[in-house]
Formats: sequence, structure tokens, C-alpha cells
Amino acid sequence: MTLMSQLEDLEAMIVKGRVPGTARTLVNLDKITAVIAEMKGEMPTQINEAEGVVRQKDAIIKQAELESRRIRAYADEEATTIRQLAEEQSNTLLTTSQEEARAMIQETEITRVANEEAVVIEADAQKRASRLIDDGESRVNGILNDAETSADSRRKGADNYAREVLFTLEERVADTLGQVRGGIDLLDARPVANVAD
Repeated sequence: MTLMSQLEDLEAMIVKGRVPGTARTLVNLDKITAVIAEMKGEMPTQINEAEGVVRQKDAIIKQAELESRRIRAYADEEATTIRQLAEEQSNTLLTTSQEEARAMIQETEITRVANEEAVVIEADAQKRASRLIDDGESRVNGILNDAETSADSRRKGADNYAREVLFTLEERVADTLGQVRGGIDLLDARPVANVAD
């Protein structure tokens, strides 16, 4: 039985006990006391539900943080791999260009041409290596930004959901407590007579 239905039962008992032609009410103290005791027993259940919602929100936030860490670790790993590949390609290109330059220098007729080509090849290799490194860093930054955005979005979604559930629960509990307080105040304001069934 919900707190609202218990409050309605309590209200019905009070209205039912009205003495005709007067502003007085006769109530059965045992029944009213039993209903109030039952309502007090229900309150921990409502509070446990609210705590469950908070635990659920914490679990969602923790999951989002774990996912963010996983994505960040993946992005760092990919960045390291891309950098290593770029450096290896750069080193290979530089080694190849240096070897080609040495081979050309050994031929005396074309020493000048060989030197010029070696410079061009080396510059081209350095440009390509620089481009590869820049591209790798751009991709890593994109992955990291996406991971941050995804984690923030999930965290905000979890916070908003928990906030809405808690506001709703707060309104219900406040409304119920207001009605209980009104019933108690009404009882305290009137003289009470113990009437047997």
C-alpha cells in the first residue's frame, strides 16, 4: 500500500467520524494510530528507492569514466604506433636517399648532379616524414577530442537523469509529508474522543 493510499484512508476515517450538525469529529484512535504506524514503516522504502537512484547514477558515471579511460588508452596506443611508423619510414627514406647519394658521388662524371639529387631526395624525405608525423598527431588529437566529448556527454546525461528522478521523488515525498503534517495538525487542533467500533 502506498503512502498516498494510506493518507486517503486516514482522511476517510476523519471525515467518517464527523458528528452531524457540529464541527467536531469522533475518531478511533487505535485505527488512526495503526495507519500512522504503517505510514512510518513505508517511509524507509521510499528513501531506499531514492538511494537506489543515486547508486545507479554513480554506476553510470563510473562506467562513462572507465569508457573514457579505455578510449584515451586506445588513442595513446594508436598515437605511439603512428609515430613509430612515421619515424621508421622517415629513417628508411633518409637511409635510402643517403645511400643513393653516396652511389652517385662515386661516379666522378656525375658528381655534381648526384649531389643536387641527393639534396632534393633528402629534403623530400624530410618533408614526407614531417607530413606523416603531423597527420599522425592530428588523428590522435581527433580521437582524444572525440573520447572527451563522448565521456562528457554520457556523464551529463547520467547527471540529468538522476537529477530528474530525484526531483520527482522529492516532490512526492514533500507532498506526502505535507499531507501527513496537515492530518496531524488537524488532529492536534480538535479534541479527540476514543470511540469503540
